[in-house]
Amino acid sequence: MHILIIDDEADQRELLGGFLEKQGFTVSLAADGGAARAAVAERHIDLALLDHRLPDITGDGLLPVLQEINPLLKTIMITAYGEVETAVSVMRAGAVDFFEKPVDLRRLLQRLRELEQELLISLDVEEVNRILSREQELPLKMVGKSPAMLNLLSLVRRAAPTPWTVLIRGETGTGKELIARLLHLLSPRKESPFIAVNCAAMPEHLVESELFGHEKGAFTSAAGRHRGHFEMAAGGTLLLDEIGELPLNTQAKLLRALQEKKINRVGGEKEIEVDIRLLAATNRDLGEMVAAGGFREDLFYRLKVIEVELPPLRQRREDIPQLVRELLQRHGLHGIEFAPEALSALARYGFPGNIRELEHIVQRCTTLARSSLIKLEDLPTEIRFPEKSNRNTLEARLFALEHRLLLEALENADWVQTRAADALGLSERVLRYKIGKHKIRRS
Repeated sequence: MHILIIDDEADQRELLGGFLEKQGFTVSLAADGGAARAAVAERHIDLALLDHRLPDITGDGLLPVLQEINPLLKTIMITAYGEVETAVSVMRAGAVDFFEKPVDLRRLLQRLRELEQELLISLDVEEVNRILSREQELPLKMVGKSPAMLNLLSLVRRAAPTPWTVLIRGETGTGKELIARLLHLLSPRKESPFIAVNCAAMPEHLVESELFGHEKGAFTSAAGRHRGHFEMAAGGTLLLDEIGELPLNTQAKLLRALQEKKINRVGGEKEIEVDIRLLAATNRDLGEMVAAGGFREDLFYRLKVIEVELPPLRQRREDIPQLVRELLQRHGLHGIEFAPEALSALARYGFPGNIRELEHIVQRCTTLARSSLIKLEDLPTEIRFPEKSNRNTLEARLFALEHRLLLEALENADWVQTRAADALGLSERVLRYKIGKHKIRRS
């Protein structure tokens, strides 16, 4: 980070400049407002340490001048001890912080490290947005200025160019596949295929065939040779969504494929080399599944070389207005907007379904509203009166009933999942999914 120290006292400039250079910062010096303007115009300065009292101008007078030259410039004002009114005015003028003289160097260094991290994150996000501005592949733009979203995009930018596997974790509806597509788009494999597979949607007896392919005659319905998803993603990226639903025997074969970069089609004898970058996504706690014996520990650690956790919408409420505008634009709903009180109600709502639920609400409101302005009364009841709808919605009552039936079946079967699944008329795989969904644990 390049720091400009603006102070008319030479001793103070040299002392502070020498200290910051020893900490690894690039430092420039200016004795007055004119020299500061020239320095900011000549080179890129990330942050200015600006003394409020200068011979030719005050600090809060110089600050907007410098920001006009470089709108990205951050400023920390240095004020005399006890100048409370001055501190308030400089913060209003746009300073990110202020320090009183004599400056506490330890606290200053801590603040500079925080700002340096923010700067690195903003550069990552800027690069992501620059690349995305040229692409049309993502179904929804990466929207948001919240700290949670900026940190996520920064992590994705740094992880994307690597060859490592990435484990994407997040609640249902947070956009795990969207992040996987972004990882592919920002990687050197962007020109090759991106294949997304939902592990929960594959019939259990066909999982291995779907992933690795099969030869003609490998089983009764194998009328010809079939290329699996590993082969179809050759040179590109393979996303295994809901990875926690993979059967244990398939997990072992997946681990071997990742380690050796080779697969065997079902019924085949020849090993086939595969070059893919694997991404895995889940809304379940794989660590808990490992402890319960439902997921292989060696595969778990092989998948989470890099781990990306998506924030739920309730942790980035400040992004909701921008998300609403993006969703309106995505669905071609030009000329429609949400009233401020409607946006406030959306920001207060917990969104258990996350962005997917927000999208459905936008679709519903714009369809049923009688004007182009969506008002508070146009929102669903559970958003207008969340305290009344938490317990009594049909969805909540059905969820509670399903939880009780699952628990009863497991207890009656002495927690043998095969017997419990038979009693409920479910496959064992679906039962495992529902146990994870309800977070049922044997006490």
